[in-house]
Amino acid sequence: MNFFEAQERARKSSRLLVWWFILSVMGVIVVMYFLATAFTLFSASNPGGMYVVEDVGSLDWWDPSLLLWTSVTVGGVIMIGSWIKLAQLSAGGKVVAQSLGGRAVEPTTTDLPERRLLNVVEEMAIAAGVPVPEVWIMDEEQGINAFAAGTDPTNAVVGVTRGTLERLTRSELQGVVAHEFSHILNGDMKLNMRLMGWIFGLVMLSMLGRIMLESFRFMRGSRDSKGGGVVMAVIVAGLAVWLVGSIGVLFARMLQAAISRQREYLADASAVQFTRDPGGIAGALKKIGGFAEHGKISSPKAMEARHMFFAGSGLSLMMSTHPPLEKRILAIDPGWKGQMSEGKADPVTREEFTGAMGFSGSLEQLDSGDRLSLGESGRMNTQVGAMIREELREGKVTSFSKQEAKALLLGLLVAADADGREKGKGILREHGSDDDFVGQVIVWSVNLESYNSSKKLALVDLSLSWLRKMSQAEAKDFVKSSQALIEADGEVNLFEFMLQKVIERNVSMGLGLKPVPAMKYRKLGDLEKEIGQVLGAFSNLAGGEAAMGKAAAEYLEHTGNDLPRIGADLGDVSRALLEMDAATPLVKQQILRLCSLVVLDDEVVEDRELELLRATAEAIGAPVPPLVRRRV
Repeated sequence: MNFFEAQERARKSSRLLVWWFILSVMGVIVVMYFLATAFTLFSASNPGGMYVVEDVGSLDWWDPSLLLWTSVTVGGVIMIGSWIKLAQLSAGGKVVAQSLGGRAVEPTTTDLPERRLLNVVEEMAIAAGVPVPEVWIMDEEQGINAFAAGTDPTNAVVGVTRGTLERLTRSELQGVVAHEFSHILNGDMKLNMRLMGWIFGLVMLSMLGRIMLESFRFMRGSRDSKGGGVVMAVIVAGLAVWLVGSIGVLFARMLQAAISRQREYLADASAVQFTRDPGGIAGALKKIGGFAEHGKISSPKAMEARHMFFAGSGLSLMMSTHPPLEKRILAIDPGWKGQMSEGKADPVTREEFTGAMGFSGSLEQLDSGDRLSLGESGRMNTQVGAMIREELREGKVTSFSKQEAKALLLGLLVAADADGREKGKGILREHGSDDDFVGQVIVWSVNLESYNSSKKLALVDLSLSWLRKMSQAEAKDFVKSSQALIEADGEVNLFEFMLQKVIERNVSMGLGLKPVPAMKYRKLGDLEKEIGQVLGAFSNLAGGEAAMGKAAAEYLEHTGNDLPRIGADLGDVSRALLEMDAATPLVKQQILRLCSLVVLDDEVVEDRELELLRATAEAIGAPVPPLVRRRV
């Protein structure tokens, strides 16, 4: 599975949905206009209330002012409803999780099933090269189900039901979580959030019709002819608005279901590739089929979010957002004989958290002979994710509080020498940090001094979920402190540059302090100067211009032009990356591919090359799996 291609398909689906949504709104407006015109004409020609017209064709159905009024009113209600919902959802996946009755799992939890879930999610995040999402549990839901929600990986959440924790083995849980991570990586999650917002606009129109019908109860006291006419007008208008709105919602949900079904097949296949264990996700699906509660979600908000769940709701095929369980299982396990399972989870023991869960060997052994494959998922990534997390656990640095997460990242930016640490203390105090926090920062700086880039980056990824809990005021102070530490010695090294990009993407953009650039570059050749600058920086690390040979040949193949050789410092690279962030997913894939060709020219990935590669990926919003963090 190539997540760049999947993102591009999701983007095209999103664009198609926009057009269908516009057409749906226009259709609703046209129907409402004709209903309003009919009611107006019949009322005017039959003031006594007997609506009989001998020649309908003789009536004048064209009324520009009424069309304008209908368009503004109906379109306004739909657009306002969609805008309100999308504004609510812009806060991220936690809004959806809260609405479904979820409870956030604290990273410091000692509950063994919850600890298992957190470990699996952390392993997947490290393997995928994305921040660890918040984890939520729906304690009241006994069905086996899960979901991923959010507008992008920086505010994503992964939620599971109580039934999932109690019924699935670790392998099956990995399969379900991998399925949800594929939705995060493929762009499905963002598409799903948009669907919720757009459909709510049509739902709001239907709700308005119901409100108008409900108001009939308060008008029944009117007995005169004038009052009776008003009551009848309200009843007819309310019925029309409710009916047309409901039909609009029906067709929108059918479109939603059709697109969602295809994305579910892709997510299942991606989960198998990600874990290289088809038995995990297949076993989870079989248990859903064999369990009495299946994947049932009892929350009143379940219908609104049904396209986000791992398992469907059992509606008719046309309205179901998921393919039939049997088809999903057969796609993964062609030899399946049709028997479902009712098994329970394997017991969770403390011994599970003292080893790397059956993965043998070291990181170096896992990496041996492999090659960088950007955008591809595979078992090696999930193994490395587990291994890195295990090594960090042995160092007793896997659990954070928000304060510790902030101290960790700032500690990575404090210079390792004594003078640098003293200067760092002064900078932190100037930015309002108290002595206790300054002490925490220095402790992290000392403890992490011996860590290589791979471990440092894994710690950064594990801490980012805590940083997303900051208020905007806290985030502003944190960004200012980090920038001051980066600039403390008057120059920016590659690790500082990389961490700066991590903070920009996950804190500044993730918490709304900085906007995400709008998409405007659709061809590789549109970024010729910027690509020349970035690849020039990579070639300086990889051994000079000779390292650009393969990248130059591939660039020529894509664009028909020679790759420009442009000297650039980190300031130029930063500005170039900002422009690249406005490219389509497939162009971003091509850019990272060119970078990887330069890095791998000598078949070795050094720490400095990795740091620039991670900085590039963070700046343009793409994950780099940890497999490339050592020799390949």
